[in-house]
Amino acid sequence: MKLESISDYEKYVVLSNYTKMFGGTYPKFLKLKELMRSLNQMVSKNSNTFSYNGELYVSKLTGPEINKIQSCLDYGTYNNSIEKLKYIYIDIADRSF
Repeated sequence: MKLESISDYEKYVVLSNYTKMFGGTYPKFLKLKELMRSLNQMVSKNSNTFSYNGELYVSKLTGPEINKIQSCLDYGTYNNSIEKLKYIYIDIADRSF
């Protein structure tokens, strides 16, 4: 199956098989997508702060680390950089993605 024909949600489900951080459900996928939108916006502004659910946070992750995570999500391929999301989950006190 070609990568272009696989939805972002399907890629998320595949990644859910490799990490306990992802729940594999559609609502959790939407939460992750919103979080990544905020993190990518932070990277584009060359900043270390991001906003999520109306709260402002300081990220422990660097721009290149966030880009690697986004690449995993874009391609549906797992590598250990995705595990660094746990630092963001701890910051926002929400581990249900």
